[in-house]
Amino acid sequence: MKVFASRVFCLLASLLLGACSSLQQTGVETAAKEAVKLPYPEPASLAEGLDSELVFSTLAGEIALQRGDLETAYQQLVQTARLSGDAVAAEKATKVALLLKREDRALESVKRWTELAPNNPAARLRAIALLFDAEQFGSAYEQMEAINAINSASGQDAYLPVMAVLSKRDNRAQAMRLMRRYHAAHSADPEAGYALSMLSLLWKDYARAEADATRLNANWPDWSKGLVLLSRLRKLQGDEEGAVRVLQQGLSDSPESVELNTALARLLVELNRYQEAVTVFKKVNRLEPENGDALYSLGVLSLQLEQRGEAKAYFSKLWEKGSHRSDVAYYLGRIAEQDGEGESAIDWFRRVERGDYQFQAKARVAQLLAESGRVAEARDWIQNMRIQMPAKAVQFYLLEARILADLAQHEEVFALYREALEGHPENDDLLYARGLYAAERGRLEMMERDLRSVIARNPKNADALNALGYTLADRSLRYQEASQLIARALELKPDSAAIIDSMGWLQFRMGNLQQAYEYLQRAFDLMPDGEIAAHLGEVLWRMGKVEQAEAIWRQILQQEPQNRHVLETRKRLVH
Repeated sequence: MKVFASRVFCLLASLLLGACSSLQQTGVETAAKEAVKLPYPEPASLAEGLDSELVFSTLAGEIALQRGDLETAYQQLVQTARLSGDAVAAEKATKVALLLKREDRALESVKRWTELAPNNPAARLRAIALLFDAEQFGSAYEQMEAINAINSASGQDAYLPVMAVLSKRDNRAQAMRLMRRYHAAHSADPEAGYALSMLSLLWKDYARAEADATRLNANWPDWSKGLVLLSRLRKLQGDEEGAVRVLQQGLSDSPESVELNTALARLLVELNRYQEAVTVFKKVNRLEPENGDALYSLGVLSLQLEQRGEAKAYFSKLWEKGSHRSDVAYYLGRIAEQDGEGESAIDWFRRVERGDYQFQAKARVAQLLAESGRVAEARDWIQNMRIQMPAKAVQFYLLEARILADLAQHEEVFALYREALEGHPENDDLLYARGLYAAERGRLEMMERDLRSVIARNPKNADALNALGYTLADRSLRYQEASQLIARALELKPDSAAIIDSMGWLQFRMGNLQQAYEYLQRAFDLMPDGEIAAHLGEVLWRMGKVEQAEAIWRQILQQEPQNRHVLETRKRLVH
């Protein structure tokens, strides 16, 4: 009858494309199970034959699912599972019952699911959860043992999946009792002890987790996985040196262990002991020359240690091996850029096709093209990227606007924002950026309209509140409004240096020099940047503390000699 059910779904494929594929998958799973001798006999197939009742329940159930009629869907899926013996229908019935928050029905359906697919780990794991929540702990444990038999036969982990289910149960004491019983029954397998310790780790009961991990390592002293776990637990409890010692002691017995050496190197990175980490990763690379992760780590660490030549060599070797392609291209682009090889950098950045650095790389291509005077090419590139990466379209508009703003093409900037907002109406990032640029260009009505639009949709947008409040304080006499806006922003982000700076500047504009000084000094302590230094210096100057003002400005100019905020403020006050 399972074959018949597949036939039924295929006949209905023009209406219900998903149903046929789900039942065909059952056949694939059955074939896979036949390749491995699994512990539970599959139920006998129901007799084949056309059955109008089955056709109706199958069609009605799928249509109800599509329409969101969960009650009807559940009833029809239960009927389909009963008539056809189809495990997929029983699985769907279980999930629909949970959506209906009918745990009693879910329990009935999952029992049927495990009967129809007795060697399916997903069915057994769902049964553990539902039986546990129904306080049928003995039956839940039986399902745990079933998982052990199934996964052991297929060479899969029989402990961590069970542990993951138990970790999500509300009754932690009972969950731990079941896990300890499970461990006791399989104590000859170190993986059982590992999962037991991991359960406490997930609950952040590190002391108990460490006690279990210590017993595990006493019984299996040469098991690298257990040593790595114990080291991790020491670090989680703040014993960083103890974490290192665990791995070093393990390496004294097994100096060639790639797993232990890799764990030690990664731990040293977490502890910011980069040079030591490099030494250990080099050992891993010697033990496993084809280990791309070790080479990649060596490249990144070399950059961190400002050893660009070594980094380039590692990344170039990785590129030749074809490993970590996009990330390697990104880093080789960065190195080329730092070495003043702009064209080479562009070439490498173009090759970043996926991964965490894709947007950064594509954006950097545009910036480098613009910096080399090829603005039209940069804009064409950005337009193409908006098409290729539609999820990043807004970010590419913002990038293009910055490029045009740096070239003082002010009307082009506003035209671009109009185009962007036509395609992405009421986008807060675009409105916020245009509002700031409008303030910079003196178009205060546009600034206020855009920022108030952002605030209307998100009254807790501290950045928009601050930007509007600061601009009103700096460019108008609407101090009361400015004070209310900045105060709201400060409530949302009390430790934001930018917002504290705004409040200080407002106090200065209102003539409250002492209060202004206190806010601005606090802001500068949090973030000693040029704009805050300019404000703080001006307040000190007005208070007659010229030498202190000059000292603040010198501090910034030593780091950034062309900082326009400080230079413009100093020029205005001195002359």
